[in-house]
Amino acid sequence: MSISRRQVVLSTSAFGMLGVSGATRAATPAAFPERAITIVDPFAAGSNTDYFSRALGDELAKLLGQPVIVENRSGSGGAIGAEAVARAKPDGHVLGLASVSTLVSNPAVNKALRYDPLKDFAPVTTIVTLPSATVVLANSPIKSLKDLIQQAKGAPDTVSFASPGAGSAGHVLLEQFAHLAGVKFLHVPYRGSGGILNDLFGGQVQVASDNIPSLLPHIKSGRLRALAVRDVRRVPGLPDVPTFKELGFEAVSQPLWFGLVAPAGTPREVVARLNEASLQAMRTPAFLQKVEAVAGTPSPSSPEEFQRLIADWLAQFRKTVQVANITL
Repeated sequence: MSISRRQVVLSTSAFGMLGVSGATRAATPAAFPERAITIVDPFAAGSNTDYFSRALGDELAKLLGQPVIVENRSGSGGAIGAEAVARAKPDGHVLGLASVSTLVSNPAVNKALRYDPLKDFAPVTTIVTLPSATVVLANSPIKSLKDLIQQAKGAPDTVSFASPGAGSAGHVLLEQFAHLAGVKFLHVPYRGSGGILNDLFGGQVQVASDNIPSLLPHIKSGRLRALAVRDVRRVPGLPDVPTFKELGFEAVSQPLWFGLVAPAGTPREVVARLNEASLQAMRTPAFLQKVEAVAGTPSPSSPEEFQRLIADWLAQFRKTVQVANITL
């Protein structure tokens, strides 16, 4: 039986990680966590971030032996909640549900933010990547993305398009799409997914773009029509809906991600313990079932990998904001 070099490297790395893991547990303060842990969710209850905050929190509570409480602090495209995490005591008992909105798009477009996405947080791990969709009501005259573009070209600044908030990832990607398509929409920012759906169903807005968890049940029930999904491949639950890439807009077709962060200055051994517990939580059947139910993909990582991801996306979004002249 032959063993490839890659297998040897992977096996050696795996044992090395086990050794580091054991050393980390020995170095972690025995009392941590010594009380309940709070995950600050920067968007409203019932939003996509809220779904994963609670899914991860439920499993972390079992593994860490302390309650994990989700606290929703919405507003300013996630900036209010993110700032609260950045200013929290760095002892591992206050964490934040991080998103592209809070660590990438808002910092790229909002110069008035009072936190630095690269300096004020200690990344713990990425949690999931998640597709999103652009939708209209099922009875809308807009039947396709091509129809949407044609209508917007015929009446600039009148087709109302909802996003989860000014400076959110949904906002920046909407403006990037509009720039690529050569159209202008009437941007309507909200404080999360719940308000978007209420007004979309009520006819106050015509088009919306949001992550799949909040939209999928309504698409499947026939209340909403999906025009395109933002992912590198079609969503299994929506096999007839094309991706933005298929329709000629590859630049806005990548799925978004969520992750877990602590305040900067949190002891490395505490971050390592949280990373270890989070990775265990993400392997549990209960968590995997919840992720699969909303077409998500688990994406565990090391703190260092997550830090590099944030930096890479931030650089990309800053270029997008400059090229498309996106402002708040």
